[in-house]
Parts: sequence; structure tokens; C-alpha cells
Amino acid sequence: MMRYGPLALAVLLFTSLFASSDAHADRTYVVRNGDTLSGIARRFHVTISTLRRANRLRSSDSIRAGARLTIPGRQASNRAARRAGYHVVRRGDTLSGIAARYRVPIRALKRANRIRGENIRIGARLRIPGRRSENHLPRVAERELRPDQEEAKARAERLGLGSVRVAHTLLGGPGPEDRWVAAARQAPSRIPAYAFGVGTPIVPREDDEEEDAEETPDEVALEDDGHEGVEETPPETSSANDTPEPVAGPGTLRSPLDEAVYLRGWGSGAGGYHLAVDLYAPPGTPVKASARGIVAYEGHGLRGYGRMVVILHPSGRVTAYAHNRETLVVEGELVARGQIIALVGNTGISRGPHVHFMLVDGGEHCDAMPLFRPRIRWRNGNIVETNPVAWTGERPEEVRCLPKSSRPHPGTRRRRRRR
Repeated sequence: MMRYGPLALAVLLFTSLFASSDAHADRTYVVRNGDTLSGIARRFHVTISTLRRANRLRSSDSIRAGARLTIPGRQASNRAARRAGYHVVRRGDTLSGIAARYRVPIRALKRANRIRGENIRIGARLRIPGRRSENHLPRVAERELRPDQEEAKARAERLGLGSVRVAHTLLGGPGPEDRWVAAARQAPSRIPAYAFGVGTPIVPREDDEEEDAEETPDEVALEDDGHEGVEETPPETSSANDTPEPVAGPGTLRSPLDEAVYLRGWGSGAGGYHLAVDLYAPPGTPVKASARGIVAYEGHGLRGYGRMVVILHPSGRVTAYAHNRETLVVEGELVARGQIIALVGNTGISRGPHVHFMLVDGGEHCDAMPLFRPRIRWRNGNIVETNPVAWTGERPEEVRCLPKSSRPHPGTRRRRRRR
């Protein structure tokens, strides 16, 4: 049996205490020039809201170089970290061993955690590509239903709307039933006087949790596809800025956000799996219906999309709005173009506040960019170059559409290979 002297025992005790404090104790960080709260939070693997609470900062407060920030310790267990898609480094761990354990390439593991060498620190949390879980849903108290929403729920029950099965049917299945389309034709052309933002105020709630990361558009990372998801690079100049804004007439779509910032579009991501448009706005920004129709589904039953709204339009086409912080409509509700239906959030499999906008026609997911009025802009103010069209009859050539199954998510492909 090996015996340790007093000095060796002291060294072992100090090492264990250091490792424990490194993983759990609060630390202090001195702000440098160019630092941002979101950058510091990302560096130390904590949320911005946690960082603000630990330092008693308000959302309007800015940080200055030389200030000392308290970095709260990470109290989550290894099991909780794994559920969140992270691995907590323990003594004896190596990058190659961690990569082999989770069956991911070591290069992808390094890229996801911005590691250049081979050294990793005990207690550090490493993000595992492809193993990201859904963000939890912020608690929101149920709003009292308006009389028209009570009627809408009864309408949905008569029509058989509101279930997850209906959402799957509209987003990738056989398509809407005739009675659903007939109901959508009853939607108003003007926003009702009692709607949210008009006659019904949208008031902040005391029980809301401040969990949405308030990041600038160039810092927002999107749905995890096994790579470091960032927005597409905006051009320095755009010839589209010289052309007049097209008319927002029939066959066009209203942007779901008043001042939307383009993050990425249809056909982006690994293998072109992203058959939707991602638009940024600060958390809590109103999300508006792109066209009039009937709310066919609202809820969080579809994995990965968080709180979601699905609207069926008189044309038979479908639009969907995912990752919302809160939904403000109910199934069966008839909504007008531009009516507020939700608030921007960061729920589901999402790495920043944004709206994941889908346009579906006959089960195929289509590129909505040519239909948006006004046109969508990059974060630098330039217009995203598209060929604006209106969809009033046959599907225009400019509107590309594909079934979701033709571009599977990278995570789905990995699971199939493991089988």
C-alpha cells in the first residue's frame, strides 16, 4: 500500500480543491476593450441573463473596459450537462477520448468549441455537435381568452384542427382538407379591432423568465446541424438597393417581422437541409401573420420547433412560425395579414432568438424570399437579392420547392448510419 508524506497529501488536497472550485466556484473576469456580454457569456458557458443577475446589470446597462464581472459557477451535474448537449471535462479526459465516446469527429468537436490545440481544462463544458437538446420553454401565465378566441376554439373542435397530427399533415403530409380551406376563406382582410396590438394590449408578465439571449444579429447561431451555425455573410454592396420596392399585392407575403434581419435562407446548411428562412429580431418582438387564414395549430408538440404557429391560407398553402417565446392566438382563430400572432423567442432547438419561417405547398417546402413584401435586408442594411414575384396562379419558377424528405437534417443522417 502506497504511503504519502505530509507534503504530498497537501499537494493532493490543494489539487482536488482547485479542480472542484474550477468547476463550481464563482470567478472574476476583468472586461477588456471590445468585450460584449454575449461574448463573455459564450466564453464561460453561461447565459446572458445569468451573467446579468450575478452582476446586478439591467438590460440597458453597458459594460466598460476594466470593470470586474462575477462569473457564476456551474452547479449543473454531469448528467444535466449531457442532456443539454455538453460534456463536463473530468480528470483523465482527452479530446480523442471524448470524440470517440460521443461518436463525433475530433475536428468537429474542436470547431464547435473553438479549440486549436489538444489541451482541455478540467471542469470545462464542451459542446457535443449533433447532441444539442431543446431549450426549455419560458414560463408564461395563460392569458384570458377573448370572446372571439373562445369561439375559435369551438370552431377548431368542429373542424378537427389544433392537433399535432394536423400540423404534420399540413407541413409534410397529404395537405389540407377542403373544409379547412373553406374555413380559411372566412379570414378577415383587415386586422380586427379586438386583436392583440390593436384593441388588446400586449403587456409584459411578471412571471416571465428572462432566458432569451439578447444577441446582436452577427452573433446569433442557429439550429444545430453539426457545424458552427452562423448567419450567412452579407455583401458589402447590393445592386438590389437601386431597384424600387415591389408592390405588396395579391400573391405576396408580408414579412413576419417589421424590421427583419436576414440570417439564412432556403437551401442553406449542411447538404442544403434548411428549407426555410430564418429572420432575426430582439426577443419579444411581435411576430405577424404573412397572409390571412385560419390558425390550424399552435403549441410545442413538434420536436425542435419550440412554441409554434401554423396558419392555413385560402390558397391552400401553409405558413409556419417557429421558436416563439409565446403564442398569442389559438387554434381555429381567423387572422388577417399583419395580425400579431406570437412574440420572438429562442425555444426548441435554437441557438439564438429568431423566427424560423416555413412556406409549404402540397407538402413541399418552398423558398418564400421572392414573395416577401417589403424585401428582406441584411444586418448592414443591404437588400437580399431576389427576383420578386407574386404567386397568384401556377407556382412561379422563382419559388423553389422540395419535399422535406429530399433534404434530411444532418442529425437524421447520422442516426441512420449508427443503426
